[in-house]
Amino acid sequence: MISRYFGSTVASVMLAVGLMVPGASQPVWTLRLAIHYLPPDTNHSQYDVVLAWPDQTWFLGGSDIGGHGTPKAERIRNGIPLAVPLPAGPHSWITAASAPSRSDIWAVTFLGGSVLHWDGTRWRVAPRGNWKAGTRFTGVTALSPSNVWVFGTSGRKHPGAGTWHFDGTRWTRFTGAAGGIFQASAATKTDIWGIGNAGRTGNALLHFGGSFWRRVQPAALAGFTYTHVLALSRSNVWVAGKLGGPKLGHFNGRSWVRLRMPGKTAATGMCRNGHGGMWVIANSGTAPSIVRERSATGRWTTALVSHNAANEILACALVARTTRAWGAGTAVAPQGSAAAAYRTG
Repeated sequence: MISRYFGSTVASVMLAVGLMVPGASQPVWTLRLAIHYLPPDTNHSQYDVVLAWPDQTWFLGGSDIGGHGTPKAERIRNGIPLAVPLPAGPHSWITAASAPSRSDIWAVTFLGGSVLHWDGTRWRVAPRGNWKAGTRFTGVTALSPSNVWVFGTSGRKHPGAGTWHFDGTRWTRFTGAAGGIFQASAATKTDIWGIGNAGRTGNALLHFGGSFWRRVQPAALAGFTYTHVLALSRSNVWVAGKLGGPKLGHFNGRSWVRLRMPGKTAATGMCRNGHGGMWVIANSGTAPSIVRERSATGRWTTALVSHNAANEILACALVARTTRAWGAGTAVAPQGSAAAAYRTG
């Protein structure tokens, strides 16, 4: 195990599988990096976002999750992890990010209304729209530096930002059906799918066709409560959610179908697996911690992450043209939780 510190004992980095509880067989997902952010931050740290390319992988999240919060960013490049400084000012933690390219990354903080932009050299705070101070963001979908969508629905104590679009110069707010979107995924710049609230939480599926957002209500998904959306192409769109139990929905470019999903927990994340199928994240909070895999033919298998339920993957990303995927999440630390990076393949 290798340990190092950034700054004045701000973070301890452990490159090891040593935080894993050994099992009878080698886990499919292995812990590769855990960062325990120490005082002045609190002990609850996690990564909510992972963005992967063949030569580098970004992990974004924060420390003091659930409290005031401090955003954190880590990049593994050529096998070497390095903390990347974020601009002063934003607080809370990074809850979502989107990247048209490795030199064009957009991220949003859960609270505080901050949008961050990586231009290939450094992180900057993007211009603010006319949203309220202390507002909440829940999603971002970026197509280019002049085509960025951000989303934010209201929480128990915090106002939501709503839906805004950045054209490279200014922000424009979208209301109506678009106003309740909390997450979206783009197949193309004129083909974006979103999920959100319309009278109740997670009951709306929406589509942007290039000019405006409209609500879509497929008969196959009637009664669905949506938890995640992933648009892989115009004819390959997935949604996860609940309808009596956990379910998936799939759009083939013409119609939607409802598909079964094992377990009792709805998925909160999905990514390609490199074999024509998907990794599906659905943490139950009980041991063992797992990630489910759905093959291209619809066969489900279970991949072990850890025998300890506190070691969880919260998001995943496939490295293009490989079968290697990275996961972002949490791991057990000497106190509280560490922000963690996992890998498979």
